[in-house]
Amino acid sequence: MILLDKNNKPQNTVYYLAAISYGYLRQNGNIGLTALYKALSSKKINSKIDFNFFILGIDFLFMLDKINIDKRGDLYVSKGTSHN
Repeated sequence: MILLDKNNKPQNTVYYLAAISYGYLRQNGNIGLTALYKALSSKKINSKIDFNFFILGIDFLFMLDKINIDKRGDLYVSKGTSHN
């Protein structure tokens, strides 16, 4: 689910997962996809994240050109991205 409805928690949306993924990448630099997933599950949310929603959040950031992938396969915040 991308948009909120009255029966859903904000933490169960693509927007939320994209936002916390982007914030984590900004603070911690380059990180692999699975390492990011594990870090967010254990440190940020303290519960298991649905991997499909997580991937949709990462895809959303790619579509917005907020993140890229380096030669090693790690995700990073795009250099041309303003942080506003």
